[in-house]
Amino acid sequence: MELKLGVMPVLGGSGAADPATTARFVRLLEDLGCESVWAVEHVVVPGDYTSIYPYDPGGRMSLGADDDIPDPLVWLTFAAACTTTLRLGTAMLILPEHHPVDLAKRLATLDVLSGGRLLAGIGVGWLREEYDAVGVPFEERGARADEYLAAMHALWTQAPAAYAGRFVTFRDVHSRPRPTRPGGVPIVVGGHSMAAVRRAARYGSGWYPLGVTGDRFAALRAALAEECAAAGRSTDDIEITMRAPGNVGDLETLRSLGVARVVIRADPTDPVAARDKIRRYQREVLRV
Repeated sequence: MELKLGVMPVLGGSGAADPATTARFVRLLEDLGCESVWAVEHVVVPGDYTSIYPYDPGGRMSLGADDDIPDPLVWLTFAAACTTTLRLGTAMLILPEHHPVDLAKRLATLDVLSGGRLLAGIGVGWLREEYDAVGVPFEERGARADEYLAAMHALWTQAPAAYAGRFVTFRDVHSRPRPTRPGGVPIVVGGHSMAAVRRAARYGSGWYPLGVTGDRFAALRAALAEECAAAGRSTDDIEITMRAPGNVGDLETLRSLGVARVVIRADPTDPVAARDKIRRYQREVLRV
Protein backbone atom coordinates (compact mmCIF):
# COMPACT_ATOMS: atom_id res chain seq x y z
CA MET A 1 0.00 0.00 0.00
CA GLU A 2 1.41 3.38 -1.00
CA LEU A 3 1.16 5.80 1.87
CA LYS A 4 -0.38 9.19 1.22
CA LEU A 5 1.62 12.26 2.18
CA GLY A 6 -0.07 15.22 3.83
CA VAL A 7 1.56 18.50 4.81
CA MET A 8 0.73 20.84 7.67
CA PRO A 9 1.96 24.43 7.35
CA VAL A 10 4.20 25.61 10.17
CA LEU A 11 2.67 28.70 11.75
CA GLY A 12 4.62 31.43 13.49
CA GLY A 13 4.53 35.20 13.44
CA SER A 14 2.46 37.10 10.92
CA GLY A 15 1.64 36.20 7.34
CA ALA A 16 -0.04 32.80 7.60
CA ALA A 17 -3.07 34.29 5.86
CA ASP A 18 -1.05 36.13 3.23
CA PRO A 19 -2.70 35.30 -0.11
CA ALA A 20 0.47 35.12 -2.20
CA THR A 21 2.26 32.93 0.35
CA THR A 22 -0.73 30.63 0.70
CA ALA A 23 -1.28 30.25 -3.04
CA ARG A 24 2.39 29.53 -3.68
CA PHE A 25 2.52 26.98 -0.85
CA VAL A 26 -0.54 24.92 -1.78
CA ARG A 27 0.39 24.92 -5.47
CA LEU A 28 3.84 23.68 -4.50
CA LEU A 29 2.31 20.82 -2.52
CA GLU A 30 0.14 19.84 -5.46
CA ASP A 31 3.07 20.06 -7.91
CA LEU A 32 5.14 17.79 -5.65
CA GLY A 33 2.42 15.13 -5.59
CA CYS A 34 1.38 15.64 -1.97
CA GLU A 35 -2.07 14.26 -1.30
CA SER A 36 -3.38 16.79 1.23
CA VAL A 37 -2.82 19.97 3.23
CA TRP A 38 -3.97 20.28 6.87
CA ALA A 39 -5.01 23.50 8.62
CA VAL A 40 -5.09 23.91 12.39
CA GLU A 41 -7.63 25.84 14.47
CA HIS A 42 -7.58 28.07 17.50
CA VAL A 43 -10.34 30.66 17.61
CA VAL A 44 -8.35 32.63 20.18
CA VAL A 45 -5.06 32.18 21.99
CA PRO A 46 -5.14 33.35 25.62
CA GLY A 47 -2.41 35.70 26.71
CA ASP A 48 -1.76 33.26 29.55
CA TYR A 49 -3.22 29.87 30.34
CA THR A 50 -2.94 27.10 32.91
CA SER A 51 -4.23 24.32 30.64
CA ILE A 52 -1.63 21.67 29.82
CA TYR A 53 -0.80 21.22 26.15
CA PRO A 54 -0.70 17.41 25.75
CA TYR A 55 1.65 17.20 22.76
CA ASP A 56 4.79 18.74 24.26
CA PRO A 57 6.69 17.68 27.41
CA GLY A 58 6.73 21.30 28.56
CA GLY A 59 2.94 21.52 28.44
CA ARG A 60 2.95 24.65 26.26
CA MET A 61 2.07 24.93 22.60
CA SER A 62 4.41 26.74 20.23
CA LEU A 63 1.76 29.19 19.02
CA GLY A 64 1.37 32.42 20.93
CA ALA A 65 -0.24 35.82 21.00
CA ASP A 66 1.77 37.19 18.06
CA ASP A 67 1.12 34.29 15.67
CA ASP A 68 -1.48 34.42 12.90
CA ILE A 69 -3.82 31.41 12.99
CA PRO A 70 -6.26 31.78 10.07
CA ASP A 71 -9.75 30.37 10.25
CA PRO A 72 -9.15 26.91 8.75
CA LEU A 73 -12.29 26.71 6.63
CA VAL A 74 -11.77 30.14 5.09
CA TRP A 75 -8.08 29.36 4.51
CA LEU A 76 -8.93 26.01 2.90
CA THR A 77 -11.55 27.63 0.68
CA PHE A 78 -8.83 29.93 -0.66
CA ALA A 79 -6.50 26.91 -1.02
CA ALA A 80 -9.22 25.06 -2.95
CA ALA A 81 -9.46 27.89 -5.44
CA CYS A 82 -5.69 27.73 -6.02
CA THR A 83 -5.52 23.97 -6.63
CA THR A 84 -7.36 21.18 -8.42
CA THR A 85 -6.44 17.86 -6.78
CA LEU A 86 -5.01 18.64 -3.34
CA ARG A 87 -7.26 17.34 -0.56
CA LEU A 88 -8.16 19.81 2.17
CA GLY A 89 -8.03 18.71 5.81
CA THR A 90 -8.62 20.33 9.16
CA ALA A 91 -6.42 19.19 12.03
CA MET A 92 -8.42 19.81 14.03
CA LEU A 93 -11.63 21.80 14.13
CA ILE A 94 -12.49 22.15 17.82
CA LEU A 95 -15.97 20.82 17.23
CA PRO A 96 -17.77 21.74 20.48
CA GLU A 97 -16.89 25.41 19.92
CA HIS A 98 -19.08 25.48 16.76
CA HIS A 99 -22.85 25.22 16.47
CA PRO A 100 -23.45 22.07 14.40
CA VAL A 101 -26.25 23.48 12.26
CA ASP A 102 -24.05 26.35 11.12
CA LEU A 103 -20.95 24.18 10.81
CA ALA A 104 -22.75 21.55 8.72
CA LYS A 105 -23.62 24.24 6.16
CA ARG A 106 -20.07 25.63 6.07
CA LEU A 107 -18.47 22.21 5.67
CA ALA A 108 -20.91 21.12 2.96
CA THR A 109 -20.37 24.36 1.03
CA LEU A 110 -16.59 23.99 1.08
CA ASP A 111 -16.89 20.34 0.10
CA VAL A 112 -19.03 21.23 -2.93
CA LEU A 113 -16.91 24.21 -3.98
CA SER A 114 -13.74 22.09 -3.82
CA GLY A 115 -15.20 19.22 -5.82
CA GLY A 116 -15.38 16.84 -2.86
CA ARG A 117 -11.86 17.37 -1.55
CA LEU A 118 -12.67 18.19 2.08
CA LEU A 119 -11.61 16.03 5.05
CA ALA A 120 -13.22 17.38 8.21
CA GLY A 121 -10.81 16.62 11.02
CA ILE A 122 -12.46 17.26 14.38
CA GLY A 123 -11.36 17.12 17.98
CA VAL A 124 -12.45 18.30 21.41
CA GLY A 125 -9.38 20.37 22.22
CA TRP A 126 -7.47 20.89 25.45
CA LEU A 127 -7.48 24.66 26.05
CA ARG A 128 -10.06 25.47 28.73
CA GLU A 129 -9.44 29.21 28.43
CA GLU A 130 -10.42 29.10 24.74
CA TYR A 131 -13.69 27.39 25.65
CA ASP A 132 -14.31 30.10 28.25
CA ALA A 133 -13.83 32.78 25.58
CA VAL A 134 -16.47 31.28 23.28
CA GLY A 135 -18.86 30.52 26.13
CA VAL A 136 -18.94 26.71 25.91
CA PRO A 137 -18.53 24.58 29.08
CA PHE A 138 -15.21 22.75 28.87
CA GLU A 139 -16.46 19.75 30.87
CA GLU A 140 -19.20 19.02 28.32
CA ARG A 141 -16.94 18.97 25.27
CA GLY A 142 -16.99 15.19 24.70
CA ALA A 143 -20.76 14.88 24.98
CA ARG A 144 -21.24 17.87 22.74
CA ALA A 145 -18.87 16.46 20.12
CA ASP A 146 -20.81 13.19 19.88
CA GLU A 147 -24.14 14.96 19.65
CA TYR A 148 -22.91 17.52 17.12
CA LEU A 149 -21.58 14.77 14.85
CA ALA A 150 -24.94 13.02 14.91
CA ALA A 151 -26.78 16.29 14.24
CA MET A 152 -24.57 17.18 11.27
CA HIS A 153 -25.02 13.70 9.81
CA ALA A 154 -28.78 14.17 10.03
CA LEU A 155 -28.56 17.49 8.19
CA TRP A 156 -26.42 15.94 5.47
CA THR A 157 -28.47 12.79 4.91
CA GLN A 158 -32.11 13.58 5.75
CA ALA A 159 -34.62 15.73 3.88
CA PRO A 160 -36.27 17.14 5.88
CA ALA A 161 -33.83 16.66 8.76
CA ALA A 162 -34.68 16.23 12.42
CA TYR A 163 -32.61 15.75 15.54
CA ALA A 164 -33.44 15.99 19.23
CA GLY A 165 -30.65 16.04 21.78
CA ARG A 166 -29.47 17.66 24.96
CA PHE A 167 -27.57 20.47 23.25
CA VAL A 168 -29.25 20.86 19.86
CA THR A 169 -32.74 20.20 18.57
CA PHE A 170 -34.32 20.81 15.18
CA ARG A 171 -37.05 19.31 13.03
CA ASP A 172 -38.43 19.70 9.52
CA VAL A 173 -35.41 21.63 8.22
CA HIS A 174 -33.44 21.49 4.99
CA SER A 175 -29.73 22.27 4.64
CA ARG A 176 -28.32 22.67 1.16
CA PRO A 177 -26.03 22.30 -0.66
CA ARG A 178 -25.54 18.68 0.28
CA PRO A 179 -21.98 17.32 0.53
CA THR A 180 -20.70 15.55 -2.57
CA ARG A 181 -20.76 12.10 -0.94
CA PRO A 182 -24.02 10.43 0.13
CA GLY A 183 -22.89 9.92 3.73
CA GLY A 184 -21.74 13.51 4.13
CA VAL A 185 -18.33 15.12 4.52
CA PRO A 186 -15.75 12.53 5.67
CA ILE A 187 -15.07 12.97 9.38
CA VAL A 188 -11.52 12.41 10.64
CA VAL A 189 -11.62 12.07 14.41
CA GLY A 190 -8.55 13.43 16.15
CA GLY A 191 -7.30 12.34 19.53
CA HIS A 192 -5.55 9.59 21.45
CA SER A 193 -8.06 8.95 24.25
CA MET A 194 -10.42 5.98 24.42
CA ALA A 195 -13.27 8.43 23.91
CA ALA A 196 -11.68 9.52 20.62
CA VAL A 197 -11.29 5.87 19.57
CA ARG A 198 -14.95 5.20 20.27
CA ARG A 199 -15.92 8.39 18.42
CA ALA A 200 -13.89 7.34 15.39
CA ALA A 201 -15.50 3.90 15.37
CA ARG A 202 -19.01 5.35 15.56
CA TYR A 203 -18.77 8.44 13.38
CA GLY A 204 -15.44 8.53 11.59
CA SER A 205 -14.25 7.95 8.08
CA GLY A 206 -10.79 8.47 9.53
CA TRP A 207 -8.80 8.63 12.75
CA TYR A 208 -5.82 10.88 13.49
CA PRO A 209 -4.27 9.89 16.85
CA LEU A 210 -2.13 12.88 17.62
CA GLY A 211 0.93 12.53 19.78
CA VAL A 212 1.20 8.74 20.12
CA THR A 213 3.79 6.29 18.85
CA GLY A 214 5.02 2.74 19.40
CA ASP A 215 3.23 0.43 21.80
CA ARG A 216 0.70 3.09 22.77
CA PHE A 217 -0.43 3.45 19.17
CA ALA A 218 -0.56 -0.34 18.70
CA ALA A 219 -2.79 -0.64 21.77
CA LEU A 220 -5.12 2.09 20.55
CA ARG A 221 -5.21 0.49 17.11
CA ALA A 222 -6.34 -2.78 18.72
CA ALA A 223 -8.97 -0.89 20.71
CA LEU A 224 -10.22 0.71 17.50
CA ALA A 225 -10.73 -2.74 15.99
CA GLU A 226 -12.80 -3.77 19.03
CA GLU A 227 -14.89 -0.60 18.94
CA CYS A 228 -15.49 -0.96 15.20
CA ALA A 229 -16.66 -4.53 15.68
CA ALA A 230 -19.05 -3.40 18.43
CA ALA A 231 -20.42 -0.75 16.07
CA GLY A 232 -20.82 -3.24 13.22
CA ARG A 233 -18.01 -1.72 11.21
CA SER A 234 -14.61 -2.81 9.94
CA THR A 235 -11.36 -0.97 10.57
CA ASP A 236 -11.05 -1.00 6.78
CA ASP A 237 -13.69 1.73 6.91
CA ILE A 238 -11.37 3.96 8.97
CA GLU A 239 -8.47 5.69 7.22
CA ILE A 240 -5.70 6.24 9.77
CA THR A 241 -3.51 9.33 9.61
CA MET A 242 -0.35 9.76 11.69
CA ARG A 243 2.41 12.27 12.22
CA ALA A 244 5.19 11.34 9.79
CA PRO A 245 8.04 9.33 11.32
CA GLY A 246 11.61 10.19 10.44
CA ASN A 247 12.86 6.84 9.17
CA VAL A 248 11.86 3.94 6.95
CA GLY A 249 11.66 1.39 9.77
CA ASP A 250 9.10 3.35 11.77
CA LEU A 251 7.18 4.08 8.59
CA GLU A 252 6.95 0.38 7.77
CA THR A 253 5.69 -0.33 11.28
CA LEU A 254 2.91 2.20 10.80
CA ARG A 255 2.09 0.72 7.41
CA SER A 256 1.80 -2.75 8.99
CA LEU A 257 -0.69 -1.33 11.50
CA GLY A 258 -2.92 0.01 8.75
CA VAL A 259 -1.83 3.65 8.60
CA ALA A 260 -2.86 5.17 5.27
CA ARG A 261 -1.44 8.70 5.50
CA VAL A 262 1.47 10.46 7.19
CA VAL A 263 1.72 14.20 7.71
CA ILE A 264 4.88 16.30 7.80
CA ARG A 265 5.25 19.99 8.58
CA ALA A 266 6.72 22.57 6.21
CA ASP A 267 7.20 26.32 6.34
CA PRO A 268 4.99 28.10 3.78
CA THR A 269 7.11 31.25 3.97
CA ASP A 270 10.23 29.43 2.70
CA PRO A 271 9.29 27.61 -0.51
CA VAL A 272 12.82 26.43 -1.24
CA ALA A 273 13.19 24.80 2.18
CA ALA A 274 9.66 23.38 1.95
CA ARG A 275 10.36 21.86 -1.46
CA ASP A 276 13.65 20.36 -0.30
CA LYS A 277 12.12 18.90 2.85
CA ILE A 278 9.19 17.31 1.03
CA ARG A 279 11.32 15.90 -1.78
CA ARG A 280 13.85 14.51 0.69
CA TYR A 281 11.09 12.83 2.70
CA GLN A 282 9.56 11.36 -0.44
CA ARG A 283 12.92 10.06 -1.62
CA GLU A 284 14.51 8.86 1.63
CA VAL A 285 11.55 7.70 3.74
CA LEU A 286 8.60 7.09 1.45
CA ARG A 287 11.00 5.93 -1.29
CA VAL A 288 8.90 7.25 -4.14
